[in-house]
Amino acid sequence: MSQRKSTAFLAASLLTLAGSAPAATPYTQATVTRTENQVSYGVVKGDRSETRPAASQDVVKAANFLLSESESRAELKYDDGTIVRIGQNTIFTFEANSRTLNLKKGTFVFFIPKGQGGGTIKTPSLTAAITGTVGKVSDNIIAILDGEVVLKPSGQIVKAGQFARRNPDGSITIGEFDPLKMFDGKLMTFNGPLPGIPEKLLGTPLLDMHDLGSLDAADRVINSPSGIQHFFPEPTPRQTTPRPATPIPATPTPAPPPTTPRPICPECISPPKSC
Repeated sequence: MSQRKSTAFLAASLLTLAGSAPAATPYTQATVTRTENQVSYGVVKGDRSETRPAASQDVVKAANFLLSESESRAELKYDDGTIVRIGQNTIFTFEANSRTLNLKKGTFVFFIPKGQGGGTIKTPSLTAAITGTVGKVSDNIIAILDGEVVLKPSGQIVKAGQFARRNPDGSITIGEFDPLKMFDGKLMTFNGPLPGIPEKLLGTPLLDMHDLGSLDAADRVINSPSGIQHFFPEPTPRQTTPRPATPIPATPTPAPPPTTPRPICPECISPPKSC
């Protein structure tokens, strides 16, 4: 096969593979699955917007928005299984074809299933390309719990267990966060545990962090000397009836050898001193 034909065959094969790959589902709309306290659904009309109270099963269209007040939060679910939970004092929008989750202010957490085409996270100070991943987002921070993201335009990679932060001087810091605080915040368990969290991370880390003090106190008690004796007491000695002592036969004392009577002096009534 000539080089020209080989090149043409390779190009045709790549086009075929590209055409067979499933297209990412646009974020054209999302369904509100839960709200708490004061959450508004905003509809953009030209250069102005109108709001009304949001409710469960509301369908939010692209380019419209959700607005939450203090101590308020909401959850959105997209057709491809993507889930977004917005925190208090947050304005959140999304774009359809570019699959962009757009944070105007506030916080949100997200789960994007793997194999669904990924998307983009955009905040007032950071932009990142994402694939299947789980993360937390605020105005100037993107923290990744599972998967990874690529910052734009720098190309820096933020992996699971790391965060990217835009500093006041414009620089970007990438570092690691405390794994014990990975699941802090009401959004992680709002409307149930956030999907996509690896099974190995479920369980103990999902405990309320306030419980750690009680667990630590219990551990100290159990491992103290009194605690150990309580759970693993010293064995009680068995009460036994003493057996009567067996008499040991006495060794007979040998009789002294017979003594020869000392002679009596005929002139003395008693033995003489000199005899």
